[in-house]
Amino acid sequence: MDLGQFDRLDYTRKTEAILKGTFLATRITAAYSVKLYNVDNFYVEVYFHNRSQLIIRFRAFDQTALVLPYLDELKIAV
Repeated sequence: MDLGQFDRLDYTRKTEAILKGTFLATRITAAYSVKLYNVDNFYVEVYFHNRSQLIIRFRAFDQTALVLPYLDELKIAV
């Protein structure tokens, strides 16, 4: 699957796709817990509302610069 294909999926299929991906890290904001996943050759941020714990948004990207907010959380295997 590529980034464009993921973007065209509905909510349920996006959820299934991230569950097949690799969880990388979490960051917390005032309103959301944002979990970062690697899916095939791109990343997906999943925004969970802090109070309801419902998924509010999926944000898929392939620019590694957008991973910077997670660097403190990432564990790199060598």
